[in-house]
Amino acid sequence: MKVFATRVWGFDPANWPVINFGLAGNRSKLLNESAAGDRIVFVATQSPPTAESDRGRLLGMAEIGREPVDTLDVLRPDVPRPEDYDDAGRFRWPKGLLMIRAWAFDPSPLLRDVLAAQLPYNATPQAVMLSERDAAAVLSLTRKEIAIPESPAQERARLLDAALRANRPTTGPRPVAWQGETNRTTDQPAVTYALRFGDSDIWKIGHAVDLEKRVKEINWHIPNEIIADAWGPALQQKWPNQESAFAMEQRVLGLLSERRTRAERLRCPKSELERAWTRAIGIGI
Repeated sequence: MKVFATRVWGFDPANWPVINFGLAGNRSKLLNESAAGDRIVFVATQSPPTAESDRGRLLGMAEIGREPVDTLDVLRPDVPRPEDYDDAGRFRWPKGLLMIRAWAFDPSPLLRDVLAAQLPYNATPQAVMLSERDAAAVLSLTRKEIAIPESPAQERARLLDAALRANRPTTGPRPVAWQGETNRTTDQPAVTYALRFGDSDIWKIGHAVDLEKRVKEINWHIPNEIIADAWGPALQQKWPNQESAFAMEQRVLGLLSERRTRAERLRCPKSELERAWTRAIGIGI
């Protein structure tokens, strides 16, 4: 089990059961580095608006969900406070991951009494992975579980987590927004696809902005001098952005975890894939 840490202004999973980020790329970084069952520790900042009694303390811990959400879509309207918006009225942490389970440390220890060193600067906008020594120290702390409110989004997150836990092979690459000399955005329309290898019951699940180009790239590696079959599109579902397309990809792989062979490939009858495909679409809407 990996344990991550991030700085926060407070910890209230009963009302705010979301791990928050200002940018989708920072959320994607945690998803890329973690797996179902991994945990994140919430460390209170040293300054307002953090309550003075909480500053510098380890407040609690949560199990990291795998389903990306927009934070304001899953919080009650009365939960965000004025300080959760910047001077321009923008919500500070629009991107999130639902917590699967949550625990409050009792009592809440000072960071310096548990961890070997202070967290790095980037633990404020991002989550950073703790060393084995620090992870063991955190997991040994006395804690009490906090009930997370039930909701349709929470149920979807738990279903996906349970499916991924049943079989944990590799997942496909998650789209990450970045900026350098050129920009890349994850806001482009994309599709979740199921490719079929010839007429077989072998399927490849993935997501792409340009499906035709993606199929050509995959088939390029098949030695067609000796193998007549190739990958071809069997199912596809359009989404407004790559994050949504990736999320459906992961739902399909999770629902068919017992059918996975290698990487993002499955072996199952078409009817079984279609049932999982329809369910994965419904969960994501």
